[in-house]
Amino acid sequence: MVRLDSLSTLNYRNLAPCTLLFPAGVTGVFGENGAGKTNLLEAAFLALTGLTDVTRLEQLVQQGETEAYVRADLESSGSLSVQEVGLGRGRRQLKVDGVRVRTGDLPRGSAVWIRPEDSELVFGSPSGRRAFLDSLLSRLSARYAEVLSRYERTVSQRNAALRGGEEWAMHVWDESLVRLGTEIMTVRRRALVRLNELAAEANAALGSRKSLTLSLAESTTPEAYAQDLASRRAEELARGSTATGPHRDDLVLTLGEFPAGEYASRGEGRTVALALRRAELELLAERFGERPVLLIEIGRAHV
Repeated sequence: MVRLDSLSTLNYRNLAPCTLLFPAGVTGVFGENGAGKTNLLEAAFLALTGLTDVTRLEQLVQQGETEAYVRADLESSGSLSVQEVGLGRGRRQLKVDGVRVRTGDLPRGSAVWIRPEDSELVFGSPSGRRAFLDSLLSRLSARYAEVLSRYERTVSQRNAALRGGEEWAMHVWDESLVRLGTEIMTVRRRALVRLNELAAEANAALGSRKSLTLSLAESTTPEAYAQDLASRRAEELARGSTATGPHRDDLVLTLGEFPAGEYASRGEGRTVALALRRAELELLAERFGERPVLLIEIGRAHV
């Protein structure tokens, strides 16, 4: 089991500079709204994984400051380790035991963060569910993270060519798109088998009387990808964007016999979202051989 021994922060959002020591077992943090509870969990998740949801890193830096810093002292695989993240405008520096590393070099299974807005995985748009799946698979596989990054870059470049009316260049982008997208679809399909099993088990363990099933709604298949791109060429040129591929797919959540996002109650939706996070935790534990640190944020509406 990964264990967080201490967390240090400096100039991170509204948190005062501090070092918190965590005893073994469960630690609870209480405070008024706006006191910084969410920011503390965010800092811990960042220090443990190197990951953040913000679009601009300077959002994490305290107002009036130019840099911020978080540090996690942890026990993992029977050894002690120090992970540090330095933040500035448009840059992020990571170190493990004093040695600079890339985000992908940090222990990818170190933490799972459960938060109130996870209900949007059920009731929100397909982009949120894709992000959940892609983030999890990127943590399970450095290769997937690399291929996904290259695919997203290719889609962006292809979209620019479409907006410029450069139909002559499509065959160049299509070849890369099909190769990278096929690998993404293949990995997603393979991983979903186990993720579906774990989510169904977690949903039942949480007391749901309805079965939970995870599936993929794909805009194309590996076999038909190239043909589908060609057949929608005129539409894509008119829209200026790529209409087919794994960036358009959805992770479908079915509760009982109906789509959870359309028919589940808010309570059922929270249970489904929690089942997804529990499945994430179990899959990371299976992949890396130890259970991650579990960070749980409970909003007042959920108490």
